[in-house]
Amino acid sequence: MRTIKKINPHKGFTLIELMITVAIISIIAAIAIPSYNGYIATAYTVEAKNNIAALKLAQEEYFLENNKYFTGANISAIKTASGGLWNPTPGSGGVHNFSYAVSSLSPTTTWSVTATGSTAKTSGETITVP
Repeated sequence: MRTIKKINPHKGFTLIELMITVAIISIIAAIAIPSYNGYIATAYTVEAKNNIAALKLAQEEYFLENNKYFTGANISAIKTASGGLWNPTPGSGGVHNFSYAVSSLSPTTTWSVTATGSTAKTSGETITVP
């Protein structure tokens, strides 16, 4: 007697298998995307803090040479006022994600710097260091 092989012409995935796969990918994306956005926001904030730290050093060096602190309302004004002592590091893509303003309550004793978010990802972020 001959055995007949049953040939299954239907190959591929069932609809339920595809739906389960899409559901798993959706759950993973729902967890990963907000975490990634939080990581990016933290990186931008660190960029601003690093630039402020460099600005503090430039202020002290300028003070030692001129017996006063420099001020400026934006990045180019601060660069000019500092005599080139401060040059902020841009973020990814060569874009400055924050704008900086240096004000002086007393030119010989106190100053403060405010970094304000200037891109879509950093809007609403403000860091002030007295």
